[in-house]
Amino acid sequence: MPRTKRTDAELQEASNHLRYEFSMLGSVAQAIASGMSSNGWLLNALLESFVIHFRNLLDFFYPTENAKNDDVLAEDYFDDGAWNKIRPALSDAMAQGKIRAHKEIAHLTYARLQVTPESKNWKFIDITNELNEIMEVFVSHVPKARLGSKWQNR
Repeated sequence: MPRTKRTDAELQEASNHLRYEFSMLGSVAQAIASGMSSNGWLLNALLESFVIHFRNLLDFFYPTENAKNDDVLAEDYFDDGAWNKIRPALSDAMAQGKIRAHKEIAHLTYARLQVTPESKNWKFIDITNELNEIMEVFVSHVPKARLGSKWQNR
């Protein structure tokens, strides 16, 4: 079933939410990197926040075939499937991160039982940098009339 074509006004408003997701990802990554919380529940909360924003952005740029019609997707901002032609390939690290986000954070799964302390660390700076590169491709190609006010002073 084809996706509903969105108006520029809808895309602008949705893009402001995209900007929030991206801003929060970067802010939380900086907070974790600063060491403001070395252990415990606050670090866990920061990591969980990071992973949720990571997952939302990855689903925006690389949706699954299960994407719903009301999900905001990068492809909505382009005509004739252009985003799927210009977006960077999904790296193995990002694909593995997406699986981890689903299995270790977003859902209570038995897969969590297999996670060792050594494999629990998230490469949040690498993930943020890679998402920044993907976002740069998106922003440099998207029609500016489809971006909201939050993008004007980027």
